[in-house]
Amino acid sequence: MAVAANASRLRKTKQSRLRRQELFQCQMRLRPEVVQKEETMSSVSRSLHSDELAYLTAHELAARIRRRDLSPVDVVDAFIRRIEARNPSLNALVYLDFDGARARAKEAERALVAGESWGPLHGIPSALKDLFDFKPGWPASLGGIRALKHHVVNGYCVFCERMEKRGGAVFLGKTNSPLMGFRGTCDNYLFGPTRNPFNLAKNTGGSSGGSAAAVADGLLPIAEGTDAGGSIRIPSAWCGVYGYKASFGRVPFLVRPNAFGVADSPFLFEGPITRTVEDAAIALNVSPALIREIPSA
Repeated sequence: MAVAANASRLRKTKQSRLRRQELFQCQMRLRPEVVQKEETMSSVSRSLHSDELAYLTAHELAARIRRRDLSPVDVVDAFIRRIEARNPSLNALVYLDFDGARARAKEAERALVAGESWGPLHGIPSALKDLFDFKPGWPASLGGIRALKHHVVNGYCVFCERMEKRGGAVFLGKTNSPLMGFRGTCDNYLFGPTRNPFNLAKNTGGSSGGSAAAVADGLLPIAEGTDAGGSIRIPSAWCGVYGYKASFGRVPFLVRPNAFGVADSPFLFEGPITRTVEDAAIALNVSPALIREIPSA
């Protein structure tokens, strides 16, 4: 009898202790400072998630999206948060279209649920260089020319069109470049310099310095560059990323005939800036000219 009484007393004591703990936790949740702390911890958690995605390759991100381990919406939101946190110190991206990117990410998610695939870069964030590189409705200052601050080209450059339509990429904005791309450093009067993510006192090199900085710092897994005298190769070397200057004609380059002396000469090239050779190969597989078979005689 004594053993049974002791067991009953212990059980009641434990139940009473649990009730007090539950009451205390409930009171703590109602306190404003505790609610504020929980919100802060939640934001830190989101930031960590963003950092985890930041340095995944485009190939790995695309594979996870195809497996539905990641949503295109979540991926784009994560990179937007990282851009908002990191870009103010780098000045790598000079035009941002987050609303447009989120809308396209939602379309990418709906397509994924329906069993559709837009291509090997389905839902992957990317960016264009602000030079001779266009997307409908986006400004094109041609490297920070102040007179062209509000200049808009309502057409696609070939790289952007094929990365979107063949590859399935989601463009978040445009990256910094020197005026007309005519410098080996990245700086201009409209947007200022782009800073090297490894040392903010240093420059990224040019002219595709904004793209190289964005990829190096995990703001994007892949971005566009152009090259005539080292404009992909110089900033890629300075920022420790992989830039590929494809052979002339590999990625079609279309501008107004005889514009700036480059349209009719084999000295201007478009190509990807990434962190891996594999990602560059994926971009080059979706952006080249269409190959037509020569009919047999």
